[in-house]
Amino acid sequence: MQEIYSEEEMRKALGLVETRPKKARAEASQPVRYTIVELSVRKGGTGLPLRFEHRSRSISKVTAQLEAEKEAKRLGYQVWALLDIRQI
Repeated sequence: MQEIYSEEEMRKALGLVETRPKKARAEASQPVRYTIVELSVRKGGTGLPLRFEHRSRSISKVTAQLEAEKEAKRLGYQVWALLDIRQI
């Protein structure tokens, strides 16, 4: 007659039973990476220059710069110069 074993009994027979229970690990959160682009912009092309800062999730500096310029133009600013690009 064949005996039917449960999965737990089979694991125990094969030596696969864990000796200690697993502890619930806290999820290690990935640090949020983003690129900060600083532009010198002017409202409508005249007036005093303003510092415009844009945070991009892109790791590419060129893509982040293009996103920042597009956002500045959407808000009605004219881009004059790129001041800085930092990846954080």
